[in-house]
Amino acid sequence: MLKKLKNRYPNAEIKSIPTKLSQMIWFYLDDEEKYIGIPTSDLSNPEIELLKALFPIYQDKQLLNTSIQSQKWYDYLFEENSTFPSNQINVDYRLIQFTLSQIKEEFEHEDWQEAIKALFPNEVVLVFLSASEGIIVEKRQDYILSIDELNTSIHALESDFYCKIHFYIGMFNTLENELNSLFQLEQTLFRFALKEMAKDRIFSLSNVFPLYLLKNIPSGTRYPFFSSIYDVFKEDVELRRTIKLYLENHSNASLTAKQLFLHRNSLQYRIDKFVEKTGYDLKSFPVSVIVYLACLDFEYNL
Repeated sequence: MLKKLKNRYPNAEIKSIPTKLSQMIWFYLDDEEKYIGIPTSDLSNPEIELLKALFPIYQDKQLLNTSIQSQKWYDYLFEENSTFPSNQINVDYRLIQFTLSQIKEEFEHEDWQEAIKALFPNEVVLVFLSASEGIIVEKRQDYILSIDELNTSIHALESDFYCKIHFYIGMFNTLENELNSLFQLEQTLFRFALKEMAKDRIFSLSNVFPLYLLKNIPSGTRYPFFSSIYDVFKEDVELRRTIKLYLENHSNASLTAKQLFLHRNSLQYRIDKFVEKTGYDLKSFPVSVIVYLACLDFEYNL
């Protein structure tokens, strides 16, 4: 498809991250995992509407952001040689990406913006990349929205707006320290998470990066290292959930037992069973890392 579009629009550019947004409309092709940017001067209105229908994920600066602040942030994140969107270059900001899917025709974007802004205890800037995806710019304050609070809010938002929502919570960084460069890396991780971990709703570096690293190792190479663990998990699917949660809780048996509604002795029996069958001692941190990666690989690959 990319080749055909390139032949039809010779001035188009193909990139992983859109640029020159004031001159082009960028369309995302899922199969190729690339954007194709077509100069607005090469497109008629009917062609634009057709391409937007074929490729629902698109970026068109002209129609998306009406406030001065959102336009400044849009330019900073996507335009080359753009200026800072704020004079406070040493203040920490984080960028929370979101996507909306399964949107109904009656979806109201203005209501959505108001609902999102109401979630946060302090003022945020909303930057739309398309009709179905955008960025929430949050400045570091004494109190910020937690992941648990955002996770609780998702259910209410999905119920109110009849759509499916995913968030990627970025790391805090300053404008002076190239927040826009960090954002490009976080965009890559978000795209990966939406493809490989879509059953989850909230993503961040901590829960995406380990699987991202794993997926960059061929499955045939990974399998011999994890095969003994896979065999145990295939026999007992609940054991994988138990071990993964135990490791995520920093080997806190009491907390894990409480979350699984188990007696502490029953949990210890399961852990001992895993250690006996695999030979992996979870008291060792390096071993625990290997086991946790195997849990992720089993959950999202097999």
